[in-house]
Amino acid sequence: MHQYLQRRLRGMTLVEILVVIGIIGLLAAIMVPSVKYQYRNRAVIEGERQLNAFIGASQARAQQIGRPVGIWVERFIKEAPVPIVGANAALNPALPAGANYSVNIYQAEIPRPYIGDLRDSRVTVANNGTDWIINFPPASSLLNPNNPLIRPGERFKIQLDHRGPFHEAVRLAVPTVAGAAEYVLLLDAVGAGAQIPKAALSGSGVPYTVHRRPVRSFNAPLRLPQGTVVDLSVSGIGPGGYEFNSTLAAAQRPVVIMFQPDGSVGDVYYDGTVDRPLGWIHLLVGRQEQVNPTSPLLDTETETANLMNTANRWVSINHRTGTVTSEVLDNINNWVRVAPNPANLTLADKISFSRLLVRTGTGLEGN
Repeated sequence: MHQYLQRRLRGMTLVEILVVIGIIGLLAAIMVPSVKYQYRNRAVIEGERQLNAFIGASQARAQQIGRPVGIWVERFIKEAPVPIVGANAALNPALPAGANYSVNIYQAEIPRPYIGDLRDSRVTVANNGTDWIINFPPASSLLNPNNPLIRPGERFKIQLDHRGPFHEAVRLAVPTVAGAAEYVLLLDAVGAGAQIPKAALSGSGVPYTVHRRPVRSFNAPLRLPQGTVVDLSVSGIGPGGYEFNSTLAAAQRPVVIMFQPDGSVGDVYYDGTVDRPLGWIHLLVGRQEQVNPTSPLLDTETETANLMNTANRWVSINHRTGTVTSEVLDNINNWVRVAPNPANLTLADKISFSRLLVRTGTGLEGN
């Protein structure tokens, strides 16, 4: 009987249970913030990995079809908010932060070349004293002012006689003849007209090939993990470029990076312009709440901008080879401290400090 009572009394007392619960609660209070922080870091790392793979898939697609394929970085918000009537100007921002980050990235493809509606379509070029006018044949659908192939103000490339360079051209946003669709070669691309075949200046004309701007593919897009974004406000071309930062006029336009079939970077479209990059292209993968286009160097006890968070990642593309490198951000403050004239440093200078691990290849996190 005595042994039976001893076996029954081997439980925990109420005080012991409360002590154990208290210890568990204390450990949870310590560990939960750490686990949450690690989860946020994993989301950025996973977003960087997915973007890297998506770029590689686009390059493989370009090689497969033999035409340029790229990535279409869609801005999260494309329009300015409706202003509050009578409110202070500070309460009516011209552009929300959402216009400068992206959570959805699509594939972009160049549509099939347009060579006319008829088998032997020909085009002529004439100089009116100001512009080189492109005269498409009467049967061409491009002469329809409502045609969806090339919209008013849109740029495109045209090759004359199926040889030689592709000339930059544009459809006039405001035609000289009301209701008409008019196209001109850009003067900086043509110069004095020496590159235009002589036959194109005559009445017979020459065959032509039109390459239009990229369009968004119907393939499934990449959606970054929750809370992770591509921060376009500090992304751009070259050591310290941040050309992808949007203004109100360009807020509706995505950033499109095209790859040639050999994997190298072709044209880059942003702010309504086309650029052939002369340096690496850098995309910052960071956190949605840290996008701060107006204060990209913000770094306080309570707030930090993406550019100042060294746990974020650069996804950088070599413009010559198309090689993609991923790397953490370098600490800007460390470089500012040793700069000869820190007061003279520009935003581009400080962004270049952040990209040093990518540019020098000295980082430990690169792919």
